[in-house]
Amino acid sequence: MPVTQNEKTITLKHEQSGSSVEIYFFGATVTSWIQGGKERMFLSSKSTLDASKPIRGGIPVVFPIFGPPPSSPPEYAALSQHGFARTQTWTLDKILMDREEGISVRLLAPPPPASFNHSYKLAYVITLAPHQLVTDLHLTNTSSSENFIFQALLHNYLAVPDANKLQITGLDKGVDYKDKVLGGKLCTWEGGVLTIEGETDRVYQKVPSQEIKVDDGAGSGFKVRFRGFEDCTIWNPQEKGKSMADMEDGGWDRYICIEPGFVREFKSLKPGEEFLGQQVITVL
Repeated sequence: MPVTQNEKTITLKHEQSGSSVEIYFFGATVTSWIQGGKERMFLSSKSTLDASKPIRGGIPVVFPIFGPPPSSPPEYAALSQHGFARTQTWTLDKILMDREEGISVRLLAPPPPASFNHSYKLAYVITLAPHQLVTDLHLTNTSSSENFIFQALLHNYLAVPDANKLQITGLDKGVDYKDKVLGGKLCTWEGGVLTIEGETDRVYQKVPSQEIKVDDGAGSGFKVRFRGFEDCTIWNPQEKGKSMADMEDGGWDRYICIEPGFVREFKSLKPGEEFLGQQVITVL
């Protein structure tokens, strides 16, 4: 069976290629992507998978805020870090495609917490192809009278042999980025290759190419293409990862987070308006 599920997870398997993907209903979090016989997602061995806290690894869904909550509006200020979508229990809506070129399912988010008084529909489409994983976040403002503001991001933990040997390209010269390591200082990218030489936490804003490549230094890597999402966060905590209770020792050397999103500001949807944020991850 190409699509199987139990009370906690749904698994897609592309039988011709052997590729597979596992998704937890908790947070709609992708926790495993097997491609070419290799695990392409990092999942911390200390990650909690009992729906008591966000999953550390895979692809958590960040919504409706990114990072710490803003000071206003009050219903946003009361949210926890990265919002609530990654700690909600989603449901399988439909198998959209089951063909040789790929398998696709759609998950639906539940209504927001009662304290977050906004009306919207949030769906997540996950498509597995032989060499690619495609994830689409669909948001509709279902209010008849009020705009809806939000941030959204897909927090990819891409598995790599050694983060210290990565070469990251595709960031356009002249792109502004907020460097959280420097206290949120706004900088301008001078172009070239980005390497991980220490704690890295940067939000690149309005990336024109909308395509980031990761050379893992071992003859493989990833290409992350995105649309709708305009920004891209690149994160690896290095030794600071020791402060995370759910991060395995040395785990930070085995992943790189390339995170397409709309996070430099809040995006506003008019009543009835829709937003699509898509990413396509290809193994190189």
